[in-house]
Amino acid sequence: MKTLLNKWFIAGCLVWLLIFLSRKTGHPIPYLNGYIDDLFAVPVICNLALFSLRRLIVKSDHYTLSPGHVIFVVVYVTFAFEILLPMLSKTYTADWLDVVLYVIGGVFFYKVMNRPVIEERSVQ
Repeated sequence: MKTLLNKWFIAGCLVWLLIFLSRKTGHPIPYLNGYIDDLFAVPVICNLALFSLRRLIVKSDHYTLSPGHVIFVVVYVTFAFEILLPMLSKTYTADWLDVVLYVIGGVFFYKVMNRPVIEERSVQ
């Protein structure tokens, strides 16, 4: 459960919620609306994947994602949101700055967030 309590994961989810609500109310926030959600996309997705793997598959809080896992998420998100969706719908536009932000988010997740859960020892 501590995986979902990561401060960066919570911050990313709160940013997404703020952006979602600002869009729904018709008051999108410049730059935050267009870019900061892309920066948090890969860390949030990877953290959810890490939580799922720790709970359902590996069953260990010491498990971390490999560089290949994180690269896969970056490539997948890039393909889905910057290539496929813009081809299928006029609602979406490809922006290669978003790809740079996905990569930065992936590196951030791997270097900062992708850590084993450390058990706190009780003092006897």
